Amino acid sequence: MTPVILVTLLLTSFLASMDFHELEEQVAIEETGARSGADASVVAITTPKETACNIVGCRNTLQVGDEVSFSAFIKNEGDADITEMGYTVTVYLTDSSKTVGGVAKDVSGNDLIWENADAMCDDPTVCDFDSNVDPLAAGAFLGGGKHTLQLTGGGGDVVWTPTTGEYLIEIAVNADGDVDTSNNAELVYVIVEDWYDVNLDLTWMVDSGDGTGTLVEYEGDTLDASSISSATFVLSVAADGSNTFDPREVNIRVEVIGQFTDATLGTTDISEITYMTVGTASTVEIYQNETDPNATQTASRAVLDYGTTVEMSGEIIPDASVSNARFEINAEVWNYTLYGQYEECVETSEATEGDENITTWNNFCEVLQQSDDRPKNDYDEILGSKDTYDDIRISRMGVFQGYNSDCSGVANTFMQEGEDGDLNVGCSLIYADVEHRGSDFTKGYGWDMAYTISLDGNAVDSGTVNECTVGTEVPYVHNSLGGTGDPTGAVCVQTQLQPGEYTFEFQLSMKAKNSEPSDAPLEWSGGTDQRTSNNDVTMTVSVVNNLPVITSFELTTEGDIVVGQEAPLVFAVSAFDVDDPSGSGLSFSYSTPSGEIGGCSGTQEEGATVCTTPVLPEFIGNSPVTVLVSDTHNGEVSQEIDLFVWNRAVATATTTAGVEVQYSLDYNGQSEFTIPTFTDADASSYESVQLEGFTGTYAAVAAMDYAPSTTYTASDVLDQSISVIVAKDVEATSLWYIDGSGKWIILDDQASDVDASTEMFTYDIPANSPVVPAGMMVLMGGELAQASIPDASVSGFSAQAQKGGAIAMTWDITGTLLNSDSIVVSICPDAADCTDGFEATVADEDRTYTYSGSQTTHGVTYHLEVAVCNEQGCSTPGIASVVADKQVDGDVSATGLTVTAEDSSWVISWTVTGDASDVDMWHVCYATEAFTLGEMPTECPDAAMGGDATTVTIQMPAIRTGQEYFFTAVPMDALGNMDAAASMNSIIDTRVADTSNTDDGSGTIGDTGDDASSSVPTWTWGLIGGVVIVAFIAGAFILSRGDGEGGEGKDWDY
Repeated sequence: MTPVILVTLLLTSFLASMDFHELEEQVAIEETGARSGADASVVAITTPKETACNIVGCRNTLQVGDEVSFSAFIKNEGDADITEMGYTVTVYLTDSSKTVGGVAKDVSGNDLIWENADAMCDDPTVCDFDSNVDPLAAGAFLGGGKHTLQLTGGGGDVVWTPTTGEYLIEIAVNADGDVDTSNNAELVYVIVEDWYDVNLDLTWMVDSGDGTGTLVEYEGDTLDASSISSATFVLSVAADGSNTFDPREVNIRVEVIGQFTDATLGTTDISEITYMTVGTASTVEIYQNETDPNATQTASRAVLDYGTTVEMSGEIIPDASVSNARFEINAEVWNYTLYGQYEECVETSEATEGDENITTWNNFCEVLQQSDDRPKNDYDEILGSKDTYDDIRISRMGVFQGYNSDCSGVANTFMQEGEDGDLNVGCSLIYADVEHRGSDFTKGYGWDMAYTISLDGNAVDSGTVNECTVGTEVPYVHNSLGGTGDPTGAVCVQTQLQPGEYTFEFQLSMKAKNSEPSDAPLEWSGGTDQRTSNNDVTMTVSVVNNLPVITSFELTTEGDIVVGQEAPLVFAVSAFDVDDPSGSGLSFSYSTPSGEIGGCSGTQEEGATVCTTPVLPEFIGNSPVTVLVSDTHNGEVSQEIDLFVWNRAVATATTTAGVEVQYSLDYNGQSEFTIPTFTDADASSYESVQLEGFTGTYAAVAAMDYAPSTTYTASDVLDQSISVIVAKDVEATSLWYIDGSGKWIILDDQASDVDASTEMFTYDIPANSPVVPAGMMVLMGGELAQASIPDASVSGFSAQAQKGGAIAMTWDITGTLLNSDSIVVSICPDAADCTDGFEATVADEDRTYTYSGSQTTHGVTYHLEVAVCNEQGCSTPGIASVVADKQVDGDVSATGLTVTAEDSSWVISWTVTGDASDVDMWHVCYATEAFTLGEMPTECPDAAMGGDATTVTIQMPAIRTGQEYFFTAVPMDALGNMDAAASMNSIIDTRVADTSNTDDGSGTIGDTGDDASSSVPTWTWGLIGGVVIVAFIAGAFILSRGDGEGGEGKDWDY
């Protein structure tokens, strides 16, 4: 096989022309694969519903103090059972941005976090669900559908009593072995608002029967007045709410109906419809300008104080002349006034010419209110009769939801008439409870219920019902109310709701006596309903379509995708619809930018959650695949996968001589890849060629000019190979490529048979390589002889230590250096053949190398090798060992230094202390100022040879300066490493100046012996000398080297 080094050479040639910034990966396919294992997922939170706001207002808000439970669909999205699972409910603070804030707290300062770690386990005495009996199987929902979250240990529902604010509710699950935690939690945004209510109550008061004449509240709404001549009642009105609420001018409408002779409330005659104002008269502010607190208006108003109940007693006298007199009193909150900064109080200035600014004032004023936040408390009624009182009523009306789209399954929500909120589309059960409200429960009533369902004002269904046998856990079959039947009954109508505003109307009617068939029970006596006001209930509510939720969308095909590959593309989607938990009504379609993917559209029941398609040409490149999930109410959601598909081409070309090339390429590009140039070239140009890595010379048997249509960069190529097919009688033994720089690169040296007459050379181009650029392909003849280590070798190798720790090496070369040879220097401290030593390749013509002292340590032995090497190895190296020398050894120094003046010389003497065996000479350094070790002059030419030298004589300056001179003596070794020391002693130049002039200044101008020829006074020379000395010292300071820490023991190079 071709040596690995030759492949490296090819890569080097290819990569030389590349832009390495292009080596970034293609956009990754979002490929998570099938979830193998258990996968707990919170699919949707159903309670509380998410608050939705627009310019009109907000829907599905919560009210302060109303207890809230939490419900969600929790599903096993994996393919293995879940046997251990818990969940957590957390309430976070937020604002309109819906950003998760800190954990909210209750009124006691406790975090609003409820954790149930034992939702499912194998111990039924501890956990809510016993996994031994019923683990959460793959694809199943916890509890079979919507699950109301429970407290640990069977403590009941998790319940939150909210305070005003904006919150994010998080429900999160955790399960043992969960393979995907990204779907373990969901958030829902809710707004909690204050609520305000003016409530009233009507109550009959009757004698306690204890003989004291004390009146007590009557239990019931219908009074048996057969034994009384008058009846007392109480009307109570209160202002209630989650915050301070002081309504003004609370008007109550009171009406009395039936056979009576007199009716009063307090001192007011209420025989006819009467409006009464409740509250305490007070002088209050009724207007205030925002910009001027003094601009206020006041008036007297009846104020119903917050938390205060006003009670008024009344009396009604039945008509004694009517034996079966019947009567009714009803009261209703008609309206009231609030004071504050309301929209109705806003005042704005008008824009004028030249001043387009509009000013807004949020003033205070009174605003009339027609309703409050608890309308069920705004009306009450009581009845009385001197005879049997016949009455049936609708006690409750609402809508059950949560069924599958085909109405199978069970309901999981119920919205009662009068509650705030929306309904969802889909199968729904319009439901009502009816009950016996007459005075004699032994009397049975026949009854029917008429209903009408309207959408956006248009009736879509109507009819008559008197039972409910579908959609409830306890069916009700028609019977009488009372008598032999239960006093309560139920009716329902199952229907499919569409988006829009619905009105549901129920009208209850009592059947007359004997109106039933002849075989009806005698107890079905019937009667005349004496109170029809409670027989009609209307519920108006908005129905919205909850969009489906795509819980996962995955490409399950593994690996790189190449057009035309055998393995198809397989997409898998999972979706959930809270309006259709079974998903039977969901439809799926898949598309790319070029259009819909055929054969993949359909419903969930038709298997359309999986799309299998061949890798088509229109997918080439970055081709996002979109899945569209739609429900039966035209609700749609979509999700994308970024799919990348490589193009595939096999480009071919044949020369006139019959040599064929095949270039297989998987690449990123839409255009066709071809080889437009593949022509015969002159093979004689390649005779006696020396091939790198092989010995001897070789001749070409064929040569081809080659050029591709496009040269894709490495980042745009997934896989590629080149094959050259040639007749066997050409006798080719190897295939080579010559790049644009003239470098030869071997492609293949082992041909494979195509048939009896042809053979093929193939080169699998390494990964992360560009397309092979234009060049020459050459088929060489002759058997290749593998190259060996170099013939050339190092001779005459020597190495010496140098000043400052440097090591100098010299050598010669025996033999001839080839292009593939190189001279390698290797250096190891302490031991030879180290793995982390220094290595350098020097130029072929170099015969010396110096290893810098900055890389050595004093006293360490360095093992040196210089060898001629190639890819196969190295010839015999030159070897030496050298100890690095950077300082004078022996801890030697001069002590007791003295300076004496003798005639015109200074004699400096010292005593040698320490081991002077490494000292080659002693240098004396001096300056006109005292100096430290680090300030010692570097130029010290005065020296005495020998380690035992103790005296140096130095000639004084020619001109007396009168200055003080400071001296030191330091040792130097044979390599020139010199120590440093501070000045040790000094002497003052006290010589007498020579002022004589032998020729009296009368010499001829220009005579070289004439001191006056330069017209420079003698004293000036002393001054000039001083300046020179100062400059010398300054220069020495600048050039000095020290360690910055006093320089003790510092070596100096001389």
